[in-house]
Amino acid sequence: MVDAIKSTVNRLEMTKGRASDGRPAGAGASPAPVAPVGDSVKVSDAASSKVVSQLAEAPPVNSEAVRRIKDAISRGEYPINVDRISEALMDAYRDMKA
Repeated sequence: MVDAIKSTVNRLEMTKGRASDGRPAGAGASPAPVAPVGDSVKVSDAASSKVVSQLAEAPPVNSEAVRRIKDAISRGEYPINVDRISEALMDAYRDMKA
């Protein structure tokens, strides 16, 4: 499984280094500059303190779901989807490389 992930990463890195027509990235015409988008949000002090106090009262955890998962793990019945895990790892890797 590790070898499959390594080969996938290597293919992604090789593909990332080429333009769509097979030339190395950066060769030829340069892309047009992109203007930054400037959205901003400001949260008032009253709103942020209200949210903090609500989160401090009860954590946003589904205790019933946690109990079911713990029970399934203890019985050895928790399903592990290796494909889903590897996809999530690859997505995280791509995000880190970007």
